[in-house]
Amino acid sequence: KQWYQRRVRGYMGGALYSQLGGRRWIRQSLVGASFFPGVVCSTSFFINFIAISYHSAKAIPFTSMIAIAAICLFIILPLTMVGAVFGRNVSGTPKPPCRINPVPRQIPEKKWFMEPSFIGFAGGVLPFGSVFIEMYFIFTSFWAYKIYYVYGFMLLVYLILITVTVCITIVCIYFLLNSEDYRWQWTSFLSAASTGFYIYLYAIYYFVFKTKMYGLFQTVFYFANMFVFSLAFGIMCGTVGYLACRVFIYKIYATVKID
Repeated sequence: KQWYQRRVRGYMGGALYSQLGGRRWIRQSLVGASFFPGVVCSTSFFINFIAISYHSAKAIPFTSMIAIAAICLFIILPLTMVGAVFGRNVSGTPKPPCRINPVPRQIPEKKWFMEPSFIGFAGGVLPFGSVFIEMYFIFTSFWAYKIYYVYGFMLLVYLILITVTVCITIVCIYFLLNSEDYRWQWTSFLSAASTGFYIYLYAIYYFVFKTKMYGLFQTVFYFANMFVFSLAFGIMCGTVGYLACRVFIYKIYATVKID
């Protein structure tokens, strides 16, 4: 199952990068294969080194750490590269919904709240607002060792999160395109991925006011794990937002008649 997932991820990344006109596909494959696994491994190793220094029973043996690094280097990376090669050769041909001017037009000046940087920062407020109450119960199950059993309600909250993320991202990109700014790709991703940033801010609040953790080891253990959780949450929301905007843009521009 793991090898299949790695090839699918490499395939999708290579195909999308080629469709967007990218030429440095090797660098793209390396970054795609190593970014999130690298963050997870480096964070885990950092926590583990501190655990070893404190003689904690949760410390992972050094040989297991080497094995995890070897899996990332010799299994994840090659399979992602293979998938990227298949993706750029099979599905890498650009298929724009309408004719595109090869010369980028000048972007006119606009209000500060229509800038991609502000949209990317503010787009995650409402998606975070749809889940922050549920985040309290999830954090409590993680850090207060209380049993979490309302999985049906969590599924409902997850569906609400996806719906809100799709709607908010499409609205943000609609206003961005309406201001004659065509830089929608990264803006759509970041406007949804910023939800992870607000999750991390809430994790800081939860640590200060809701937990009784103290000391270097507990603090590092908490914030390092919440950083990985927030990053994964942001990547998930960003992917959903980008795919929704891609479908939306292809739909509206497919109806454009150009003589």
